[in-house]
Amino acid sequence: MSTFPVTVPLRRTAARLVAGVVAAAALTAPASSLATAGEVPAARTAAELRTATAAAGWPTLKAGSKGSAVTALQYLLNFRGQSPAVDGSFGPATTAGVKAFQKARRLAVDGVVGAGTWSQLVTTLRGGAKGPAVKAAQTLLRARGQAVPVDGVMTAGVTTKVKAFQKSAGLTADGVIGARTWTALLNGTPAGGNRAALAKQILAQKQITLATVHPGGKHAGSTVRQNIIDTANGKGALTSPWGDKPNRRVALDPRMLNGLLKLRTQYGYRISVSEIVGGDHSGNSRHYAGIAFDITHINGRHVGSGAPHKQFMAACRKLGAPEVLGPGDAGHSRHVHCGWSR
Repeated sequence: MSTFPVTVPLRRTAARLVAGVVAAAALTAPASSLATAGEVPAARTAAELRTATAAAGWPTLKAGSKGSAVTALQYLLNFRGQSPAVDGSFGPATTAGVKAFQKARRLAVDGVVGAGTWSQLVTTLRGGAKGPAVKAAQTLLRARGQAVPVDGVMTAGVTTKVKAFQKSAGLTADGVIGARTWTALLNGTPAGGNRAALAKQILAQKQITLATVHPGGKHAGSTVRQNIIDTANGKGALTSPWGDKPNRRVALDPRMLNGLLKLRTQYGYRISVSEIVGGDHSGNSRHYAGIAFDITHINGRHVGSGAPHKQFMAACRKLGAPEVLGPGDAGHSRHVHCGWSR
C-alpha cells in the first residue's frame, strides 16, 4: 500500500515542530548569542548548518596557534558571549572560551576549532553590521591586503573591500560575508589559486620581510620583493642575470605563495625571505620553476644561530612542501629552503 498520503502530513508536522523549537530558542536566547543590528544570525536550521559546515577549507586552530585567524576567532568568541583577550595568541583563556562555546552548542568539547565550531561561530555580515564579528572580518580583510579599519562597523567602504576580496578569490562579489567568504578570508587562499591576490596579501604582511638586495649582486629586478611586486601586478617573476637561467620571467606557483603566507597567518612566524626565483642556483633548482623560497631569519633570529628552524621546517612540510632543507643539509647551514612539487 502506498505511504505517500501519510508521509506528507508527517513532514508538515515535523516542520511545525522544528519551527516552534527555533522560535522558542530565539525568544529565550541571551542577547550575546544574537546578531547585532545589520547582521543575520549564524546558521540555525539543519539545512543551513549543513551548508555552512560543507563550505570547504575551514582551518583548524588550537592551543599554540597564532596570527590573524586567531585574532578573528577571539573577536567571534566575544561576539558569542565569551571573553578572551584579543591578542592573536591561542592561550589558556582562548581555549577556555572555545570549550565554553562548544559546550553551549553541544559540540565536542575539545578546545580545537575546526569546521563544526567555525560554522556556528561565524555569522553572515552585510552593510550596516556592527560589533565584534565585524572586527573579526576586518582583521582578516587587512591580513588579505585590503586596507580597512578595525572599528567594528561595516561601512560602504568596507563593503567595497569585501567585494574586491571576493572578486580576487573567485567568489560572487556581492559584499556579503557568508560561509564561503569566511573560509576564504580565514585561509587566505583565493579560490582558483589567484597568484596576484596571494602576492598582494604577502606584501601587506609587515612580519614577512622580503629582501631588496642579493647577497651576491645588485640586480634589483630579481630580488624577492620585486618578484612579489611583479606577481601582484600580473607579471612573471624575474630571474637574475648571473644565474643558470638568466633573465627569464617565471610564474610563481600559488601553492608556494600560499605556503609562504600561511607561515605567517596560520603559524605566526616572523620571517625574512632571501630568494625566490632570483639569485644563482643549480640548473634544476625548484627556484627557477617558481616553486621554492629561502628563509634566513625566523622570529628575529638568524637560521643557524638559534632560530627555531626544526619547527619551521616541519610547518613547511605540513603546508605541502616535499623538499625542505636546513641546518644539517649540505649548503643550507644558514637558511631554510622550502620547495613544492613540480
